[in-house]
Amino acid sequence: MNHMMGAVFALAKPSVKHFPALYRQTSTAVVIVQQEKHVANAIPKGDHAVCCYKNVRCYSLRSNSYTKPHQRKRHMLMHLRALTCPAPGDALDEKGDQVSVEVVEDVLPVRLEEGDWTDEMQWIRSQENNSVLLPPKDVSDIDVLAPELRPTFNLAAYVNKSATLQQLVKLGVDLSTWDARKDVNSFILPLDFERDMKKYIVFLHDLGISADDLGRWLTVNPYIFQQNIEDLEARTNYLEFMKFSEEDIARIISKNPYWLLFSTVRIDRRLGIFQQSFELTDHEVRYLATKQPRLITYSHSSIKMTTFSVVEEMGFEKSEVKSLLLAKPKIWMANRDALVRRFDFAHNHMGLSHQQIVQFPHVLLTRDFRIRQRHGFLKLLGRDQYDPSKPNYVSPLALVSGTDAEFCLTLAKSSVQAFNDFLKTM
Repeated sequence: MNHMMGAVFALAKPSVKHFPALYRQTSTAVVIVQQEKHVANAIPKGDHAVCCYKNVRCYSLRSNSYTKPHQRKRHMLMHLRALTCPAPGDALDEKGDQVSVEVVEDVLPVRLEEGDWTDEMQWIRSQENNSVLLPPKDVSDIDVLAPELRPTFNLAAYVNKSATLQQLVKLGVDLSTWDARKDVNSFILPLDFERDMKKYIVFLHDLGISADDLGRWLTVNPYIFQQNIEDLEARTNYLEFMKFSEEDIARIISKNPYWLLFSTVRIDRRLGIFQQSFELTDHEVRYLATKQPRLITYSHSSIKMTTFSVVEEMGFEKSEVKSLLLAKPKIWMANRDALVRRFDFAHNHMGLSHQQIVQFPHVLLTRDFRIRQRHGFLKLLGRDQYDPSKPNYVSPLALVSGTDAEFCLTLAKSSVQAFNDFLKTM
């Protein structure tokens, strides 16, 4: 039961004096007193009401436990009694302090936020005879017995009480991912699913995001609920104006949920940079944006550094760089140092030419240990032959693809046990 009183229907009385004496009590009144140090006593017109400090219970504004009288303002709930005789006039407080007192005559029932006082007492009496082992008649009774939720950074604590979070969980949203982002919970919790979220979900579904994929999409990009729906429509209309098909738009939005957070001006600028830097045609720009939508919104500085490494450090020509970009755009999203290291091994140790790497760009995206282990085993067997014009040719794509068992059977012509024994020597 909430210990804070929402309101008190009271008749305001003028400031009254303090009386330390306590007399025989005959009738009851309730007052709320806000005071600094002493307990105030109320004297209605025609009657005298006196309160003793020791008989007053101080209720803290923060908890329902009794608190010690501190030197600060606090509200007190006091039961005062009308007296049969007046208090002596010389029993004033030494400092003569006066406070404002609100007196309620005839003690009206106090209404709390959770219901009428009488109803609450009746509910408490009815629960005394119920066994705790029996299931509750009403599920809402559990909420009354459970403690109030404290501030938390975990959305799971609110799922049972939030219809919005329950709907999101049904869609397949991973709330634990949102918990890892400190700025998501603050704007998600106040939202109403029907009023604030449903229109965005309908919008995404109309774009081509399947119902099974909505949970993953919203898990990645909950910031969509902070965007203006008109702005989102304008950004998709821009793609239609740039002659992207409906299938292309659906793939772009599905593969890169953050695309819709970029304005049409920023997207147009990004597409223009790729077109000018790599000398792409309009069709090639649309192909690149559809094949790897994340690259368009990727860090521009990282793309420039990777381009510098491919051209200057690896020595590819502009036409070869363009072919690499269209064949494997993910190269521009990989770690630059790892790319240089893999190119060095493939070109200088395996003997692959630039044309072969352009033809088989998967070599630049394969983990170092795999290509080193398999090439070393082929070299041990004398089968490291990557020139297509010579016998026993080994395709670089086959070298980095498949399982170890497939590699041993088709390329090395050896057993898996022999390959594992070789790995122990590395």
